[in-house]
Amino acid sequence: MAESQTRVGGGGWTTFSWRGTRLAWMQVLQDNSPTPVASAQPVQPLDAETPIEIVTPRAVGPGTLRLTNFELWNKQVWQQLPGLEKANGILDVFKTQVNLGNISCRKIIKRPSGGYKTKVMYGCTIVDVDDSETINLGTMLLPKGITVMYTDFNYV
Repeated sequence: MAESQTRVGGGGWTTFSWRGTRLAWMQVLQDNSPTPVASAQPVQPLDAETPIEIVTPRAVGPGTLRLTNFELWNKQVWQQLPGLEKANGILDVFKTQVNLGNISCRKIIKRPSGGYKTKVMYGCTIVDVDDSETINLGTMLLPKGITVMYTDFNYV
């Protein structure tokens, strides 16, 4: 059987690290890459039948990561992130991350034939933590969300 050419997302093919440490209890990673700060604009004079040019912005906004981690018995979801182990709430998270300096994250994609493709995100800043929950008789797991924005990225 020939090796697959298409990427598979789950099942051990993708891992994620925060400040160099793999997040072992992550369930979902949603990565929305930076998008243009404005829409492209056609330049079409009144007397032209078609646009003579398309103008695009020379800037993009931030990217956004939405991390969903399983809550553990002995720590809050954000306390799983290196450097935030002692933060007691979202306000502590905001204050503490300032002292951590420039935070980078990595999405590491394992290839079936060996080797890796890695997306490195720079300027990562936690902007929200969803510590909400609903408990009922059938509740088995408590996934919690963390929203991170980043300023730039590249593939290595």
